[in-house]
Amino acid sequence: MDIEQLFEFYKKEFIPAYSDLVGYIGDTPQQVLIELENVLSHLSQLFNLEATPKEKSVNLQKANDHLFRVTLDCYKLLWISLLDQLKMIEGDDSVRKLGLNISEAEFTMKLQKIKKLAQEARNIEMKAVGISPMSSLDKYKEVVKNSYELIDNIKISEIKSLKRFISTKEFLIGLVIGVFGGLISGYLLLFI
Repeated sequence: MDIEQLFEFYKKEFIPAYSDLVGYIGDTPQQVLIELENVLSHLSQLFNLEATPKEKSVNLQKANDHLFRVTLDCYKLLWISLLDQLKMIEGDDSVRKLGLNISEAEFTMKLQKIKKLAQEARNIEMKAVGISPMSSLDKYKEVVKNSYELIDNIKISEIKSLKRFISTKEFLIGLVIGVFGGLISGYLLLFI
């Protein structure tokens, strides 16, 4: 591992994962900030004049490990956010019935496939600890990609707008009926 490889990983893997996470949730989770601080702390030791070449090498490897961990955390946190939205869609009959560009059965089937893929990613992560961590990262990327594709098939904002319109319409009709009913009953009471 050398510094060029670390920065290549940073540009090709971390930046896309981080920008997707922050762009989707609109915030930087504390765990991500802590891991980035750890990366920076270890990288700074490369410029410590008192550190031996072996210590610098160890710190470079630790910086790489933290950078990998934070990249994996970004994808896992993004998956959790996407899963929350998918569960909201799954639990909302009107969104499922009216907002999907695919059938409800196909949505359910794809959601189950994504959940199974996420379980596989977690299993690979647990088995690959200290051996081959990139395999779990690639699997989590696939989970996120498939989740994005499933969410892209949904017209949630249109459904929410339609629901607001229907609720407003029902309220106004009820109000008009109530006012006219009150006026008519008041008028009838004058003759009794």
